[in-house]
Amino acid sequence: MAKARTVRALVVGLVVALSGVVASDSAVEAASAAKTAAASATTTAAESTRTVRYGPYTIPAATSAGPGTVDNTLKLMVRRPCSDCYITSFTPDLVFEDGTSATMMSGAMLHHFVMASQWRRDATCGSAWLGLLGERFFASGDERTAVRFPAGYGYRVRWYDSWNMLVDLMNMGTTPQTVYVQVTFTVRPSWESVRSVRPVWLDIDQCGDSEYSIPAGESDTHRDWTVNVPGNIVAMLGHVHGHGVGVEATNESLGEQSICNSVATLAADQHHVESMSTCIGDPVASIRTGQTVRLHSKYNSTHPADDVMGIMLGYVHGT
Repeated sequence: MAKARTVRALVVGLVVALSGVVASDSAVEAASAAKTAAASATTTAAESTRTVRYGPYTIPAATSAGPGTVDNTLKLMVRRPCSDCYITSFTPDLVFEDGTSATMMSGAMLHHFVMASQWRRDATCGSAWLGLLGERFFASGDERTAVRFPAGYGYRVRWYDSWNMLVDLMNMGTTPQTVYVQVTFTVRPSWESVRSVRPVWLDIDQCGDSEYSIPAGESDTHRDWTVNVPGNIVAMLGHVHGHGVGVEATNESLGEQSICNSVATLAADQHHVESMSTCIGDPVASIRTGQTVRLHSKYNSTHPADDVMGIMLGYVHGT
C-alpha cells in the first residue's frame, strides 16, 4: 500500500542522509528542545527527570476529504535526554507551545511515534529494511502509555548513540495546529548499578508498516516470534486501534502460558483508544532461546478495516 512504500522510502533514505552526516532537527527544534530540557530537568537523589520536546509539527486543518496529517515524518539525530545514562521510565505526550496537552478535544491526535537507536541492531527486524532505522526502543499512540521499569533496571544510553524518530499526527479540527511530541524521561547515571534491558518489538505486520486487515466482528490474529533475546521480561506494553480489545503475548512452548495481556480502554464511540494496560514485574516472565512466543491481536469491530495495528513492546534483561 502507499503508506508502506512511503515508510520504506523514508527509512531507506536514512542511510543516504546519515552518510552525509545530516542532522534533521531544525534550529527551532534544537533550541526548543535544549530550552525545555534545561528548564524541566529535576533531580531526586541519583534519579533525574528530564523532559524533551521534538518538533514543532504543524498539522494541516481537516477538510471534507479527511483529517489533516503529518504522515510518517522521519527525523534523524534527535535530542537525547542524556549522553551517558540509563533511562528508567518514559512518559509520552503531545503538547502545544504553552505545555498543555493537545488531545482529541482540540482535534489533535498522536497517531504514533517511534524512537530508534541508530547503531544498535533491532531484535526482530535487524535483517530487514526496517532495521536501517535502528533498534526500536520506545513508541506511543494517542493512548500515551507511560512505562517505568522495576527498581534497578534501565535502558542504556551511550555517548555515541544516535536517535531517530518517526512521527505520524492527525488533525480533526478546522484550523491548522502546531504541536510538539514530548517525552519525559527519568534517568540514572551510567556508573550506578543498573541492570540493562533490551527492547523487543512484536508486531502482527512484523517488519512492515504495522498495518493489517480485520473482518467485522470478533477476530484474533496471530504472529509468532522465535525467541532470540532470552532472559527475564521486566516490562511490556501494547498498542491497538479503535475497536481493539487488546494484545496478548503467550509462550506457546509452555502450553500457551500468558506472558502479558495489554487491555484497551476505548472511548464511548469505540473509535479511540484512551489507555492500554501494562505489565511490570521482576520478572513478568522468563523466556529461553528457541521458545515460541505468540502475539495475539484482538478486535471486535462493527466493520471491516485494513489499517489496524497489533503491537507489543517488551523489555528483556539477559540472564
